[in-house]
Amino acid sequence: MPTQHNPVIVVIGAGYAGVTAANRLRGSLTSVERQRVRIVMINRSGDFVERIRLHEVAAGTIATAAFPLRDILHPEVEVIVGDVAAIDPDRKLLDLMTASGPRVEHYDTLIYAVGSQAALGAPGVREHAYLLSNPDGAAALREVIGRGAAGQRVVVVGGGATGVEAAAEIAEQRPQARVTLLSAGPILPQLPPSALSSIGATLARLGVVVRENARVAEVLADGIELQDGQFVPSEVTVWAASFSVPQLAGMSGLAVDEMGRLRVDEFLQSLDYPDIIGAGDAVRPPASVGAHLRMGCAVAIPLGGHAANTALARLRGTAPKRLDVGFLIQCISLGRGNGYIQLVRADDTPRRLHLAGRVGAVVKERVCRMVVSGPRKEATKPGSYFSPGGPRSRSIASVGSS
Repeated sequence: MPTQHNPVIVVIGAGYAGVTAANRLRGSLTSVERQRVRIVMINRSGDFVERIRLHEVAAGTIATAAFPLRDILHPEVEVIVGDVAAIDPDRKLLDLMTASGPRVEHYDTLIYAVGSQAALGAPGVREHAYLLSNPDGAAALREVIGRGAAGQRVVVVGGGATGVEAAAEIAEQRPQARVTLLSAGPILPQLPPSALSSIGATLARLGVVVRENARVAEVLADGIELQDGQFVPSEVTVWAASFSVPQLAGMSGLAVDEMGRLRVDEFLQSLDYPDIIGAGDAVRPPASVGAHLRMGCAVAIPLGGHAANTALARLRGTAPKRLDVGFLIQCISLGRGNGYIQLVRADDTPRRLHLAGRVGAVVKERVCRMVVSGPRKEATKPGSYFSPGGPRSRSIASVGSS
């Protein structure tokens, strides 16, 4: 509902969802609204990180996946660099820790877009593995792989898109290394057999040894102990096996699921406090609108846009619209020269059409650029980022919201 004082909309997290939300919000305000509405972005650094390029950093393809947040964010969005330690939803206050010390920030509407992080998953990961999901881990990987001798054994753990892309990129850029990809089950289980055959052949050409159904029991300094007792030697272990989310919502007393994701309604409003709106990986929409959704920028960006729309509806006293987000493609990069693009239905199930090889790589690169240009463009052309509608059936089961 509209308030009598100057409203404050705070966005926590400057990832794909948070930046999209902040830019669409600021870009959508009328000239009158711009005079009285304050939009604040809180992020732990002053940079925006292209997480979908961190495997390129690790392989030494590019030097960094980060650039100044100001280069993508609307100039009139205020930025606070710091960590949110707690949310007080009753008093609408945030406890922050910044470089200059603790502070408290008030909000009228809060957009919760804290993203995801690596799940350690097994003993020894923290001590002996490099986490690909954060810039520091990717940069450290680049250094250790770059100075490795011929025959260096690099083991990538994780058979999802992140692990497959990392294994391919490292093998292509560092042909002197011996790269092994370990997957707890089949790699890329969401793709059809024809896709797996093509991707497997490309990995083999790059020299990647794929070991499926290899569950990790423990990560050691010199290798990996599998649950079946086998030992896989490793001089560099890359952890890309699973993701978790920050536990801020649960620690603040908000309704969360078993992973700690904020539970929201069909409009992305918190089940307990509708003035808190969720977006991105750390949010769980109801199955009626989100059973088919998975973690990743393909979902985070449209959720960020929808969160902004819901926040605008609250600001203007209008009824919010129900979330309606679907899919078009799944993209896998296999080094710089190869890629695989699988066309999918709105519910993310595969169609028969696909693109592979050099053409797939070109399309994948264009998609990577679009997930930066799209959120940036929202600052001047709000609503311009295209997102297909969701599936007609709302009863589709999916790992992404289970």
